[in-house]
Amino acid sequence: MFTFIPTRKVILTALTTILGAVSTFAQTGSLAGLVTDESTKKPIEGVTIEVYKTELVAKTSANGSYLISGITPGTYNVIFTKDQMEDILVKVEIKSNETTPLNAAMKTAISSMGDVVIVGYGRQSRRNVVGSISTVSGKEITDMPAPSFEAALQGKAAGVQVIVGSGMAGSASLIRVRGASSISAAGDPLYVIDGIPVSQDYFMNRTNGSNWGGGFNNNPLASINPDDIENIEILKDAAATSIYGSRGANGVILITTKRARKQGLKFDVSARWGSSSPTRKPDMLSAPEWLQLYEEAWYNDGRTGTPDLSLNGIRMSWAQANDPKNHTNWIDQVIGHGFKQNYNLSANYMGKNFAVKGIVSMDDNGSFIIGNKFHHWQQIQPCF
Repeated sequence: MFTFIPTRKVILTALTTILGAVSTFAQTGSLAGLVTDESTKKPIEGVTIEVYKTELVAKTSANGSYLISGITPGTYNVIFTKDQMEDILVKVEIKSNETTPLNAAMKTAISSMGDVVIVGYGRQSRRNVVGSISTVSGKEITDMPAPSFEAALQGKAAGVQVIVGSGMAGSASLIRVRGASSISAAGDPLYVIDGIPVSQDYFMNRTNGSNWGGGFNNNPLASINPDDIENIEILKDAAATSIYGSRGANGVILITTKRARKQGLKFDVSARWGSSSPTRKPDMLSAPEWLQLYEEAWYNDGRTGTPDLSLNGIRMSWAQANDPKNHTNWIDQVIGHGFKQNYNLSANYMGKNFAVKGIVSMDDNGSFIIGNKFHHWQQIQPCF
């Protein structure tokens, strides 16, 4: 049996080592504090606090507090990290035999992901379908006066053909998203306003007689205030039929209206004025020129004597027709200058838990056809 009997030298060495370790621990400092969310002021659990270039690491408890002990005095970089939160780097000086307080307020990390477009019953990256979707912002629509917002799309959406209407107030424009797909059937796209489909129908009843016409469809879109539009997306791909069925065969135009956006109460006022006039009037014969041609045709038919205007349905004698007092320029009687005016007043209120947007607008659109006018009032419409 072997028995170890420590010598005096061994005992002194052991005591020296123990006392040195105790002395070293007594000269260290510590770090403590509270980690909260900057916006909610609530404590955050599970935040990792690391003293850089050391192996000292701690995590916050349920009440957001932490404590790191045994730090050698000196200056250190302390890092606060947590998933979905922005990292915080703080330089702090640690003193011996002291607990240094260090609190932190962390922000939620804002990260962006690739735009995703829902296509039918699936989804795919926007870059894969960007050639089939054209987006027009509301600012691009209101940068110039137009009879209605769809006329303002002309030249702003690639691959979309816009033919301005007849010039009648409130008349619709002819829009072709996927070309002329049929000779006899309508080729108008499907309009979807805030998720509600709106169609243009050739067989709808005309409104107020002269307010519509000119060979174009009735225009239910003329009542939409362009200032209310947030953006317009045009779906040109055939995949739109997987969402809207056969109604989307000619393309789909998605219209999103504005909602309350900014915190607090805000008022917006806008006014727009303009005039309407034809770019070119038809070149018509004057009364003497027409009578001269009628007289030549009368004699070329082998007739003699004074031409009889009644054969052409005119209830006027030849002498009366040649009197300048009876001459009327019907183009000047029909075509003039139209005046357009538009006024908008909107109120926007956004609280902590709800948002409201109210709109009042008046649109008085007069065309260059005398007596032809489209007048529309849009009353207060709360948008939650």
